[in-house]
Amino acid sequence: MNIAILLPLKEKYTHIGGGAVSILVNTHLKNSKYKKTTRIYGSKIEKVLDSNNFCPLDSNKSFFSNLSFVRSFEKKIHIKTDIIELHNRPRYFFYLKKKFSNKKFILFFHNNPLDLKGSQSLQDRKYLYEKVDCLVFLSVWMKDQFFKDLKITDTKKIEIFYPGVEALKRFPVKKNTILFVGKLNYAKGYDIFSNAVSKFIKTNKSWKAIAIGSESRREILKKSNILEFGEIPNKEVLKIISESKITIACSRWNEPLGRLPIETASRGSFPIVSNKGGLVETLSENFSILKKNNSNTLLKKLNFLVKNPKKLLSLQKDIFKNFNYSLKITTKKIDNIRNNLFEKNITIKSKNLKILHIASFNETSNGSLFYSTANKFNIGFTKLGHFVQNVDDKYFLKSNFYNTISSLNNKIIFNVINFAPDLIFLGHTNKVTSATLRKIKSLLPRTKICRWYIDSISPEFFKNNSKILLNNINLIDKVFITSKPNKDLSKFKNKFYFIPNPTDLSIERNKNFLMNKPAYDLFFSLSHGQHRGVLKSGKKDERDDFINYLHLTLYQIKKFFISTSFNTPKWGSEFFYYLSNSRMGLNMSRGNYQNLYSSDRISSLVGNGLLTFMDKKTNYDKFFTNNEIVFYKNKTDLANKVLFFKKNDSLAKKYAKNAYNKYHKYFNSEEVCSYILSESNLTKKRKFYWSK
Repeated sequence: MNIAILLPLKEKYTHIGGGAVSILVNTHLKNSKYKKTTRIYGSKIEKVLDSNNFCPLDSNKSFFSNLSFVRSFEKKIHIKTDIIELHNRPRYFFYLKKKFSNKKFILFFHNNPLDLKGSQSLQDRKYLYEKVDCLVFLSVWMKDQFFKDLKITDTKKIEIFYPGVEALKRFPVKKNTILFVGKLNYAKGYDIFSNAVSKFIKTNKSWKAIAIGSESRREILKKSNILEFGEIPNKEVLKIISESKITIACSRWNEPLGRLPIETASRGSFPIVSNKGGLVETLSENFSILKKNNSNTLLKKLNFLVKNPKKLLSLQKDIFKNFNYSLKITTKKIDNIRNNLFEKNITIKSKNLKILHIASFNETSNGSLFYSTANKFNIGFTKLGHFVQNVDDKYFLKSNFYNTISSLNNKIIFNVINFAPDLIFLGHTNKVTSATLRKIKSLLPRTKICRWYIDSISPEFFKNNSKILLNNINLIDKVFITSKPNKDLSKFKNKFYFIPNPTDLSIERNKNFLMNKPAYDLFFSLSHGQHRGVLKSGKKDERDDFINYLHLTLYQIKKFFISTSFNTPKWGSEFFYYLSNSRMGLNMSRGNYQNLYSSDRISSLVGNGLLTFMDKKTNYDKFFTNNEIVFYKNKTDLANKVLFFKKNDSLAKKYAKNAYNKYHKYFNSEEVCSYILSESNLTKKRKFYWSK
């Protein structure tokens, strides 16, 4: 991976005079696994921090000096650069994105975004949020400033990064020193420090005070009993912090980052700070915040600590022990931020994912379709420890006359912004527009967009069904279907994957193989869609002839058939009543192409412990043997096998139990959802029963 880091124009990449940007870049480069392939671009300067990686840029001193500086970078950037990292200069991005649209961009904020050109306006920040591949803030406070009035919550392209410091192995030897580091001005509260500490030193002769920093337009008079060292290399600053017992940061302005608390904790120097901006975010345990940021309060705090030396030592050792921003850890985090920009290197930060499920959850059915596949997916993801947020597209459009497809898509966008999902899981819907999907990809480039589909893909239905199945297929990452992908789908390489219809013990709760003398020997249910209360009038279904034949042939057995010629569709508890009182079930789906296809009735039949019959052309004998599911060749073969198991009830129970155990073990909701996440590159790859 080749990385180009562009420093701000006025940043001095040098030991003396180098700012916070230079310190962060240089210290984290030393241990980065990309050190050899990283180039740092900045203004020409003598005695650079690292001449091996540094590339000086040209710029004139005119009004357009920043533009000439960025153009120089454009000319000198290595042709094989993968990532461009910008630090604290968002306006550079606006120019460079146009020149290098194919490269990944990381933008680091070291200061309040509202004070920086390129991120001051709401429009600019919105553009940055949508176009930059990763926005890195050095404090939560900075992030909150960026999102002020933007109405967008944290997402996967947002990172909070606290700079690291090389840790010490042992608690250092301390001197009676009180330290101040920063510009010697009112904004930094240097007058508060100097007034309080000057008085303190007069009554505590064994102590001394040191100030590190400068101020070109100095207004605060120097105190004779405070040593001022001016600007010195960061290595020397850390050495003095190591020797100091107390370090003070009493800023009046909102400090964007609490770097000083990080450095003091790494050296066991007790920090006293004001509650401003991001200053307090990096404090370790047992810190001290000034309730009132003035000289009197600070003086009282110092006197208390000096009068209690054992307490002070205990506090110092506690913050040293609890230091958790070692350079090794933070460097690894920066490298991971870079890795995560490329899909092949994506690693999930948390085992707990956020999933936005957009499908029909049968709100208008009043619970009659509680066993739907959509609900089983939700159950499976939840059992795996993930959080699922639902958007019911059909109910939304029906619930209010004023709800339109446009308002539905706006609702989805707001859900994405506020929820920041890792996976967007689409069901049988074609109401999500391509514009919405593109917007999602710009907002959350690492979020996966997948679809599930459980209807037949048989050629005679494909033209109509493809309106959903292939809707915006170019913007969908993966599609999971309950058939083996056929030739119509083969041109979409690595898009379509087979999944079995999931079962779940919270829904499929019966064990019919334990039942003696059931009310019905054979159960079959035909429907023309789960959302319909009745079968379609005048609709010809090829399965009707099959069922009529069985009815006439199997006159001696008790059966409950739902088809055009018999009972009307049953839903909810009524459906389960007839199913749960049956020994055997017929799983017959429509369509000529049935390679691994089954409707979701298979999970209801096998999952509730019915001996299940399936057409051999489904090829489900790839998963189940004949002593689990019974496969038939034609209607005559089926009729004979039904009669056989009617006479051999103990064998029917045994086979049903075998299939039940296997289905619940391998085809349960958790396994199916695990497979979906695995193939979507959201969890680690592993083998599944049906993918071997």
